[in-house]
Amino acid sequence: MKSYATIARRVVRILGHPNSGWSPADLDDDNALELEFQFEITDDGNKNFLLVYRSLDGRYAADSWHETLETCAEESFGITQSEWVMQNAPL
Repeated sequence: MKSYATIARRVVRILGHPNSGWSPADLDDDNALELEFQFEITDDGNKNFLLVYRSLDGRYAADSWHETLETCAEESFGITQSEWVMQNAPL
């Protein structure tokens, strides 16, 4: 898979547990856990994208499919375009 962009470390607020389901948490949720995550945008083997993310402690990991590079992480994690370290321009 081709890597388009990465973020080596970013603090993310999450809810849930590693093996029973988890999701990003709202900023005002007092029950949220803050962990450092690594993010990568790759191709999906077609003309779309996968956002692959994992906590640096190795306990949490997931991916999600996206039609465009721009929608990969802003909705779920609040990551803006300027935060990404670009690797390769998509075709």
